[in-house]
Amino acid sequence: MSLFYVIGRVLGLSQLETIEALSLRWNATWIGGRGGWLFFVLVIVVGLVVFLYSRHPLGHRPMARFLLSLTRAVALVGIVVILAQPVVLVKIRHTIRPSLSILIDDTASMSIRDESPSRTEKPGEGNDLTATTSEIVSETNAIPRTQRVVESLFREDGTTLNELAKEYRLRFFAIRRIDGLDLLPQWETNDSAFLETFGRELKANGDMTAMGAALADVLRRKAGIQLAGVILVSDFNHNAGPPPEAIASRLDVPVFCVGVGRSESQDLAVELQLPPFMKKDEKSFLTVVLRQEGLSGDRVHLKVWVRKPAPLKAGSDRTPGSSSETPDAAKNMEESVLEKSVDLTDRVVTVELPFTPSETGQHVFTAEVEALPSEKLTQNNRAVRDTFVRDYFVRVLFIEDEPTWEWRFIREVFHRDPLVGPDGFRTYLRSADPQVRERNPLFLTSLSIPRKDFFANDVIIIGDLPASAMSPAIADMIGEFVNEMGGGLVFCVGPRFGPGQWTDTPLGQLLPVEVPALTRVRETAFVPQLTPEAALFDFMRLGETDEEFQKAWSNLGKLSWYYPVQRVRPLATVLACHPHDTCPDGKTYQPLIAIQKVGRGEVVYVGTNEMWRLRRKYGEKYYRQFWGQMIHRLAIQHALGAEKRFVVRSDHREYRTGDEAVFTVEAYDADFRPLDTSQLATPQLTGTLFVPTESQPQMRELRFSQTRAGWFESRVKLYNPGEYRLVAEDPLTNQPVEVRFVVSNQAVEFQQPTRNVQRQRLLAQLTGGKSYELSEWANLLKDLPREARIESEIREFEIWNSWPFFIFVVGLLLSEWFARKWLNLR
Repeated sequence: MSLFYVIGRVLGLSQLETIEALSLRWNATWIGGRGGWLFFVLVIVVGLVVFLYSRHPLGHRPMARFLLSLTRAVALVGIVVILAQPVVLVKIRHTIRPSLSILIDDTASMSIRDESPSRTEKPGEGNDLTATTSEIVSETNAIPRTQRVVESLFREDGTTLNELAKEYRLRFFAIRRIDGLDLLPQWETNDSAFLETFGRELKANGDMTAMGAALADVLRRKAGIQLAGVILVSDFNHNAGPPPEAIASRLDVPVFCVGVGRSESQDLAVELQLPPFMKKDEKSFLTVVLRQEGLSGDRVHLKVWVRKPAPLKAGSDRTPGSSSETPDAAKNMEESVLEKSVDLTDRVVTVELPFTPSETGQHVFTAEVEALPSEKLTQNNRAVRDTFVRDYFVRVLFIEDEPTWEWRFIREVFHRDPLVGPDGFRTYLRSADPQVRERNPLFLTSLSIPRKDFFANDVIIIGDLPASAMSPAIADMIGEFVNEMGGGLVFCVGPRFGPGQWTDTPLGQLLPVEVPALTRVRETAFVPQLTPEAALFDFMRLGETDEEFQKAWSNLGKLSWYYPVQRVRPLATVLACHPHDTCPDGKTYQPLIAIQKVGRGEVVYVGTNEMWRLRRKYGEKYYRQFWGQMIHRLAIQHALGAEKRFVVRSDHREYRTGDEAVFTVEAYDADFRPLDTSQLATPQLTGTLFVPTESQPQMRELRFSQTRAGWFESRVKLYNPGEYRLVAEDPLTNQPVEVRFVVSNQAVEFQQPTRNVQRQRLLAQLTGGKSYELSEWANLLKDLPREARIESEIREFEIWNSWPFFIFVVGLLLSEWFARKWLNLR
């Protein structure tokens, strides 16, 4: 044990390196200067003590006289020193232990008791390999996942954690809420009481696994501390809140992912994939995906059917789903799409079905397979999804100065796109001949568009256009279109004018990047580099495989210019960037493609109008996929076309029994100005909720209270499982608008019993961490970064205000008093 260790313990520092300097300071104001008054007072005190004791008749005991005077003098000096308020300044250098956050999944799925397979072999005779068989025997492990985590953490009675606590400040958190983390008991010592307390805190009762919100909470708590890394212990079945991949990359620390639960079991899950919108009388395709584990070679019976909206008869005032809608009539609205036996030959079996809708409105599709005897979880054998069938197209407005190559090819792409087409694509081309604008329906004659026509658009693309070409009124409407209506906006900048021109306009606040006003194009040849977040966005995932993904983007080739930006906005996500040029902060690479949520809408920044180079070798294939999927993503954020004027929504599409649903109605007038209660015939909007029962749906009237202009809200507790329908009537057109949703009595946490190994590895890869099994806990501890930081600091210790000094002075006074009594002195 070293001297510095002992001093460090006295000073409250567990890892003291050395003491660099010591100094003394007097805090009392009466001392002044360099302590001259203190010296003068001390001389007077000592002189008085000597004078008084020299007058006592102590006979021939000079030693007693000396000791008594010395004791009294030192005691009085101590009192004077207390009044002078001495402070010792110690400059020390010590090691700061970095923090290590340990996040433990405490949701309901962690109560699952996994089956652990054990392999038994029956040996054959001789070298006949066919006589040897292996059987997988499933034996039930009686320990839930949470208990296995606790046992792994506190293996060897916590000795390993005790050693780890010497290098890190351990902070334990539980993932059980959808908005952040709960703090668990913090590690102090490896006693049984702490282990018992810690085990009681983990109850595995969280409703949803919000891993993105948990990592965002770590990011908030990271401010002001040195975070060495994050250990995430979970089954990685994220099912609520923002995606964890986007948050993890912003932590700037490695995330070490520890997987809990089996990665495989005997289970069959049904997924139903639908296009976001369908067009009436036009063929579309549904995709049923059967994912199986441990059921290869089995055969299942698949059934797919659709529930269509009830047609309104001429002259009828009946709304869909009203009381006159009998069970037989409801049954007639269901149409079988497919019924067949499917062999589970692969781990993933895909069945693609053509479907041509004959009516508009919301269609609810259901895909279901019969449960197999060996399945442990059957709730995921049924999938319900809905989509809208429309008789018009997604409406795209492209505002450009002159016909660039990007403008020409985008026009061709969307003219042939089934969800846009010639009727959905419009453009304002500033340099176009006025007569061409008048004769060609593709062109707008001017940007002075009436509100009802402007807000009927779904996506707006702004090309290489000077800011002077757009009036402030149009710029304000674009901001309202994105923020309030949830519209999609794309900045496709070019080399002539650039994004810096929008800095001092309302559009500058919508950009995902900040660009100085007079920024000029920087000419340099470079190959754009994709960020890890690019794989999370469908319009960036070109091709069907990883090899094709790389091939498609390498086809873009070298670009010859880009616009340098000042910084990326905090909420933006960069998807493509310059390979080596950085922003002024020296950390962020110059962005080329970025996306940001703005209000209720989304804005994409494409820092070049040369994406048409994706056509170089493979024609329109990847170019159409890039722009088509981007426009579809931006369009499905909101209702399309004029339907944005009156929208009925539920806050979720799937609920659990006992959940509270929040229903909203967004209502505007004919010019897309928010409706107010003064414009309604009644003080509140009303709707009808159809609650499923065993016989026929029960009707329940709902009243929507206005929370702000154009926004009405109602809240309802949902108890009956099944399919619900909410119908509200547009007060201007008297047309019914409905929304459907499903209530299940199965917790979302149990819909996926196996571990998501892919997400576990992706999170570790994005952050520079590693992925482990729970049994590899010891290996994880060895791989943790050892980067302790050494700091120098000055500590102040008040001598005059300390107990030892007080006891010393009082002890001298008492000693002198007892000595005087013993010598019979007064």
